[in-house]
Amino acid sequence: MEKHLRSEIKNDSTDSGESLTGTEERMLLRKIDLCLLPLLTLSYMLQFLDKQTLNFASVMGMIHDLDLRGSQYSWSSSVFYIGYLAFSYPASFLMVRFPIGKYLGCTCVAWAICLACHATTTNFTGLMIVRFFLGAAEASISPGFSLITGMWYKRKEQPFRHGIWFFGNSLAVMFGSLFAYGIAHIQGGLGPWKWLFIIFGIMTLFWAGVLLWFLPDTPSTARWLTPEQREKAVDRIRSNQTGIKNNTFKWDQAFEALTDIKVWLLVLYQLANSIPNGAYTTFSSLVVSGLGFSRLEVYLLQIPTGAIHGIFALGSTFLCTKFNNSRCFIAASVSIVSLAGSILVRFGPNVGSNLLGFFFFIAYASGIPISLSMITSNVAGFTKKAVTSAMMFIAYCAGNIIGPFLFFPSEAPTYPSGFLATTICFGLAVVFIGSLRVVLARENARRDRLQKEDRADMSDNSQELTDRTDNENLHFRYVL
Repeated sequence: MEKHLRSEIKNDSTDSGESLTGTEERMLLRKIDLCLLPLLTLSYMLQFLDKQTLNFASVMGMIHDLDLRGSQYSWSSSVFYIGYLAFSYPASFLMVRFPIGKYLGCTCVAWAICLACHATTTNFTGLMIVRFFLGAAEASISPGFSLITGMWYKRKEQPFRHGIWFFGNSLAVMFGSLFAYGIAHIQGGLGPWKWLFIIFGIMTLFWAGVLLWFLPDTPSTARWLTPEQREKAVDRIRSNQTGIKNNTFKWDQAFEALTDIKVWLLVLYQLANSIPNGAYTTFSSLVVSGLGFSRLEVYLLQIPTGAIHGIFALGSTFLCTKFNNSRCFIAASVSIVSLAGSILVRFGPNVGSNLLGFFFFIAYASGIPISLSMITSNVAGFTKKAVTSAMMFIAYCAGNIIGPFLFFPSEAPTYPSGFLATTICFGLAVVFIGSLRVVLARENARRDRLQKEDRADMSDNSQELTDRTDNENLHFRYVL
């Protein structure tokens, strides 16, 4: 390890663009937020909306029309994440090799086409095929957006920005429920569940054109910034010490990601949260229906669920931005809330308590943007960051594949085994994220001791935008 490196930024509160005045930086940040975040938020809304279509279609007659039996409905959900998983590592390679904005716009076109093709399926086999390719098409979106956030925002700004575009999931739950409620009233013709896939597919295809035109590849190519603002946008994120976009895939950085205990603890946390997520996105409508609500009431009850989802997502990420080194504590806290909700759904004495537990259950989802922000803030080196993102989404896929199979059709509508499994997963999530905080704190303390022993000149900022990893740069400090 080299000792004579660039000036260290010990914590989020010290990040600042030295070439910008406070007023200039606030104006630039506001413009970036207004132009970039709506693109990411609405894209993420459509992505989650597309995932939810299977859940909505399940109570519109799709299971009957396609003659899905036994665990076939669970398989139709899980195969989406098998496709997602299969394309995760190719996606990490392609996002390094190609302009990321154009690449993500093209993947949006592919997923729109796959989504609309659901309406052409007539049996279980056809449904499995289109679900697999839909998962492959969407595999790049979340890691790609996380990489984009890291390229545009300082470390202290990243958690809340992750929370803002992740809020698209909340919008999808709320507005998707309204759309599904309206589409469910379509009579005759193709049938409501087929119209659901067609309409959402057309919406996604239109949005793909917007992304291709407006989503920039890097801050230096943003068409909605002036040349001077582009330079300042690059300059303001120098203090992250995590580098900028590099089109060379570095195998040594990939190996470092695969052998880093800090990365693996974050991956295990993601896996523990993703198993309940797979169950929720597949069975939430059936669980609520099992409480005695009608099909249309199920859709309407998704609206407050989406609102609560949004409150946790924005609230938790805002607190992470407001209080330095609070991310692991907050991530653990939302998992504890979900753990309590899981127990209440299963053991609540009446329908009201069951429904309250169902609303609290969704809190875990806000841990996802927090964990993504920890990648962008704590992983340096573009290839290492891309591979780490891929590892995270492999864990996400694996969890979502496993989750639906823990809810046995024979145990409907209470699914006791399923809710026991989700309770255990939330408990493990707390253990993993707590362990990560201990490891990061110890590593920061070790580097502090080394710095005191090293009296080298700390004024050289020339390498702030070089593509070095966090392990190579001993002046790098991890956020907790």
